Amino acid sequence: MAGVLGGLLASPAKLNKGVLHSSLLALVTGLGLVGIRYSLVDSYPDQYEAIDNVKIWVKSNILVAILIIGYINVKKPKLPKSAWLAMVALSISNIAIAVVW
Repeated sequence: MAGVLGGLLASPAKLNKGVLHSSLLALVTGLGLVGIRYSLVDSYPDQYEAIDNVKIWVKSNILVAILIIGYINVKKPKLPKSAWLAMVALSISNIAIAVVW
């Protein structure tokens, strides 16, 4: 998520393609890690705690929202302020969920 937030803060006027790449990479990596964790919980239930599916759902949906907003605005010459603010707010909320929840 640092790549997403850093890319947005570095160039608020135009959408950096690294933001979309970082978002997609975070989504794919997160889903892969959840799949690995499911197999670990099934194999060793006494060593690993259960997976919080609600947290995974919320974080995945936030990333999908960032990707949708980004792909809608990727070809525009100037990133609308509302889209930039929405993407920054979503990425900060995703980071806050990871730290606090």
